[in-house]
Amino acid sequence: MKCFVCGGEMNPFMKKFFGMKNLESCEYVRCENCGLVVAKTLYEMPQKNWEALNYECHATYQNTNELAVDPNWLPRLKAQAKVIAELINRGVLDKNANALDYGAGDGKLSDFVAEKDWLKKFDKYMARPNENYLSAEDLQPESFDFVITCSVFEHLLGKNDVEKIFALLKSSGTMALHTLICEEVPRDPNWFYLQPVHCTFWTNAAMKIIFSRYKFKACAYDVGARLWFMFRDAEKISLLKNLPFVVSNDFVDYWKVKPYRK
Repeated sequence: MKCFVCGGEMNPFMKKFFGMKNLESCEYVRCENCGLVVAKTLYEMPQKNWEALNYECHATYQNTNELAVDPNWLPRLKAQAKVIAELINRGVLDKNANALDYGAGDGKLSDFVAEKDWLKKFDKYMARPNENYLSAEDLQPESFDFVITCSVFEHLLGKNDVEKIFALLKSSGTMALHTLICEEVPRDPNWFYLQPVHCTFWTNAAMKIIFSRYKFKACAYDVGARLWFMFRDAEKISLLKNLPFVVSNDFVDYWKVKPYRK
């Protein structure tokens, strides 16, 4: 198996037992070059089984039990909404932009953003039937000025899934990204991030390749919101002056020291 990011060889890494209806156990492999780790079992799972596993896992997602697993979930979303509002106020993000929350879940981030309905919502598994979510047919290539994905990139099954998201951006578009990105993925079956439908585990080295591949020119990271902004228009970085961002002309590889955040 070859790494879809850099083409390196993927070698056996570890195994985890889940004991679920749709996932008894999972084998993980690691790229010898960029350190990307993927769940080989999930990558090779038939599509119908993968969808069944997702529905099984998301049936009770983001309820009171989920808050016990991730108590920072709602504060983090509110912090992300606050950052987005500030960037709109500063003109870094256009108030009239065509903006998308890809993998919006129950839509709370969009609800928290001060500019009402500024973020359109799409989710394959958790769209609320009584709310105005976009359909897959609405997601046309190069049609969005801004795309945000929160807790999505760990769910992507390889190159096609990744390209599908970046293809939505216009040539001058901005991507915001929240996921866990490590210097090195821990070889630990008890690591909290090894969830049943987490199938891709990103390293700084792998994300730097993605940053360059999809033609981003500058990056800003907000530590409190755990949110990266990747810009194709590098001049927007100058508008972030006096804001608490870590900025770079390359991907901001902020999380480098173990233990990695939870």
